[in-house]
Amino acid sequence: MLADRFGLSLSTSSAAARDAYVDASERALTFYPGALPAYDSAIAAAPGFALAHASKAQVLMREGNVARKGRLREGFRMPARRE
Repeated sequence: MLADRFGLSLSTSSAAARDAYVDASERALTFYPGALPAYDSAIAAAPGFALAHASKAQVLMREGNVARKGRLREGFRMPARRE
């Protein structure tokens, strides 16, 4: 399983999604521009990567863009469970 820069496991097997997520998270934590497009890249690489969706929603809420966050929730579908 892939991990973030702190060594925490991520729920994606896509290295591209992990790399974009790590970049987005660093941007979001430092309030540096570009977090939303980087989260979009993570989501595009792994549409079921829930943490990328949740993190993007958190940035949108922080920016006061609650309406856009709601549209994200409507567009997200949980992937099929792996057993």
